[in-house]
Amino acid sequence: MKFSFPLTILLLLLLLQQTLLSAMADIQLIKNTCKGTPSSSLCLKILLADPKSQNADLTGLALIGVDAVNNKGLEILEQIVALKKSRQELRPALDHCAEVYHAVVDADVPSSRDALRTGVAKFAEQGMADSAVEAQVCEGSFGEHGRTSPMTGSNNAMDDVANVVRAIIRKLL
Repeated sequence: MKFSFPLTILLLLLLLQQTLLSAMADIQLIKNTCKGTPSSSLCLKILLADPKSQNADLTGLALIGVDAVNNKGLEILEQIVALKKSRQELRPALDHCAEVYHAVVDADVPSSRDALRTGVAKFAEQGMADSAVEAQVCEGSFGEHGRTSPMTGSNNAMDDVANVVRAIIRKLL
């Protein structure tokens, strides 16, 4: 059976149109999800940085967010190690920060992932709330030791990311 050239072009155009409509619907889900967060621009940055977001449902977007919290926690733990080497006078506060950020990556993030995968968004939300609190605890530990925090930017960034992800997860409740 022979296809005519115009029919082939028409079929290709219909396929292209369907693909574009599907991609636009996925982007719309991301935009709508981010609208209800404390920082829609940060939310968009987090979600669009991961190519999996293009085909994700809301749970998938929440999991991408939880991964962003994990990555931020690991980045901050590296910062703590570097600061311990260069700023010995901050060691007590940095040790406390290391503890709380290990809690984020070793407990809060895994429990949030598991909760999302099993459909218990409430527990996932709590893990992200805990992650935000841990950032504040780290920041406060410097004042408790009579020091100025060199980690304010990182702690604020973790607080922001965790609260954005928490807002995404709330949409599942």
